[in-house]
Amino acid sequence: MDRMMLRRRTALLAPLAALAAARQAEAAVDRLARIIVGSPAGSGTDTVARLLAGALVDARYAPAVIVENRPGASSRLAAEAVKAAAPDGATILQAPMPVLTLFPHVFPRTTRYDPIADFEAATTIGELCYGLVVRADHPAQDLAGFLAWARERGGATFSPPVLGAPQHMLGLVLARAAGVSLTVVPYRGGALAQTDLLGGRIDSFMSHMAELAPNVRAGRTRLLAVTSPQRLRSLPEVPTFAEAGFAQLTSSEAFCLMLPADTPTGVRDVLYQAVKASLARPDIAERLERLEITPMALSPAATAERIRTELAAWEPVVRASGFTAEE
Repeated sequence: MDRMMLRRRTALLAPLAALAAARQAEAAVDRLARIIVGSPAGSGTDTVARLLAGALVDARYAPAVIVENRPGASSRLAAEAVKAAAPDGATILQAPMPVLTLFPHVFPRTTRYDPIADFEAATTIGELCYGLVVRADHPAQDLAGFLAWARERGGATFSPPVLGAPQHMLGLVLARAAGVSLTVVPYRGGALAQTDLLGGRIDSFMSHMAELAPNVRAGRTRLLAVTSPQRLRSLPEVPTFAEAGFAQLTSSEAFCLMLPADTPTGVRDVLYQAVKASLARPDIAERLERLEITPMALSPAATAERIRTELAAWEPVVRASGFTAEE
């Protein structure tokens, strides 16, 4: 190859090399990143994480992002794994916020992380409410009918995704307020509970709408009531608990993204901006809304403040519930 040809090839390759270097420089993480979730594959939380993983690659947060399922201990194993990870942005915790704000009160002896000191709050993905479902062929057509059916039978079985979850607390509130015996059947994840609900092994299940929406839309389960302040736009025929006489069951939950403590502020901010940009995409927003999630990318500071506020608010609720976890 003569010198002229070599110079021409070098001139052609230089812009490509510069572009590759620029893309590399734009990425907060230059290798595979992991989103750790504390629920099994197929759950609502897992579905959201897989949607986010692809969006983060598109937003150039990392060249590849995978979802790693670490169910167990009410999602606390996932939190522990992220706490112990290197603070370089390659390991992200996606969790319902109560994993950080409620579970330290419910499981005080076996929660091995401090929700404030051990993590760097990055952002939220969205907010959603909870709902109570029965099988589609259940004789109860609404919440009042289900409570009457339960009274006639001397009680009913009820399951949250995991013991000590907000849905568990709300179920206990409903049982006391309605004067109905609801026997709690424990599970290690909402996917397993829904399988048993559809199989007729439990009577009712309460979870967040990301987990409930697919089976509700498919006609496999019947949604009796939701915890949102107003009826859902997509399911206007379903009343709120407040409309049914149980205003104390008005509640919501945010999915948050957390990094290990001491993660550089620059990396944290790139993750926040990547999520914010992803949620602005119509296709991402539409898929989240089909799971009844309102897209919402709170800033790192706002996310941290919400965690502090909810952490303080859950403590008296747990104390009043009388629930004591077997730790």
